[in-house]
Amino acid sequence: MKTQCPNCKAKFNTNDASVGKQAKCPKCAKPFTIEPFIETPVAVEPPVKSPEPVAPPAKKPESVAPPVKIAEPIAPPAPSPEPIAPQIKSPMPIAPPVKSPPLARPRPLAGPAPIAPQIKSPSPIAPPAITAQPIKEMSPEPKAVSKSASGPASPTARAEAGETSPQNGGAALSKMLFVYCWTGVRIIAGILGALGLMLAVQKGEKSTLIAVFAAADIFLICSVAIEYLLFYKMWAAIRDSQTSITPAKAVGFLFIPVFNIYWALLMVTGFAEDYNSFILRRAIKARSLPISLYLIYAFAFMLSETVLTMPMMCIFAFLGLISRAFDGYPAAFWALLAFLSASGIAHFITYILFAFKTCNAINALPERQSR
Repeated sequence: MKTQCPNCKAKFNTNDASVGKQAKCPKCAKPFTIEPFIETPVAVEPPVKSPEPVAPPAKKPESVAPPVKIAEPIAPPAPSPEPIAPQIKSPMPIAPPVKSPPLARPRPLAGPAPIAPQIKSPSPIAPPAITAQPIKEMSPEPKAVSKSASGPASPTARAEAGETSPQNGGAALSKMLFVYCWTGVRIIAGILGALGLMLAVQKGEKSTLIAVFAAADIFLICSVAIEYLLFYKMWAAIRDSQTSITPAKAVGFLFIPVFNIYWALLMVTGFAEDYNSFILRRAIKARSLPISLYLIYAFAFMLSETVLTMPMMCIFAFLGLISRAFDGYPAAFWALLAFLSASGIAHFITYILFAFKTCNAINALPERQSR
């Protein structure tokens, strides 16, 4: 079936199903209603008034009017004065048409209908269909599993063996506090104690002696507090179901008179043994602690606490006896002073080695390195 654009008078071939539908002219791109065109033998065709463009029908929310496929323009017959419409091809594809109920149309003209080739519209009429994306199934995130330095001992294996994770919350052990700060405080306490003994031997004023020994006791107490804090921290770092001593027990039993001498030896050497068992139990790549060093430090700690730390804290009770003891028994007094100095120096040196080893050992644990 032939049809003609009422605007530019171009003729096209189309199928019978397109009668009565709206379409755009491939030549002038103006909308028009497709009507069958009947050729007449009149040589000169009277001018035809171009009808006003018909507004396209309102789009229904359920469906969109499909685009009409217009056949390629054909050349008019020889006697016709109409120009030949050029072939128009659009580079852009259109969306597939949406099916809609057929519209009423007049009876087509008799005769075989020519084959209507497809003409691509320059712009899509119907919006592209939106396809639903498949919903991805979300798998639960795997729980984070802590790994040790070597990795063979997993938390599940440790739980099946009856072990629990160490309860060592907090930061790593600070060498600045437990080594350098303790060293400075202990040196100041020793200097003040020696100065007080010199003033007591020379029978200085009592007010001056009290002030000097009070300052020495303050620094001495601070050093003892730092030392006890290290005991608590190092036992807390390896605490689990198989640890023999709790942190509170390690420090609390040191305040029991007489028993604290035995307890210091048991607690310090016991830490080296428990730490070595701890790293073997969890397959941690770390150096084991030398038990001999911890044993020597335990003896020096007990000796210093017995003959130096406790007498210095009770110095005010026998402050007046110092000068009389030096006058009556100078040799014994100097021997006692040398013994006290030797025990203090032994405790000083062994503690520094002990603190260095302990801080390095605790900071090498994976639980401390991950923080």
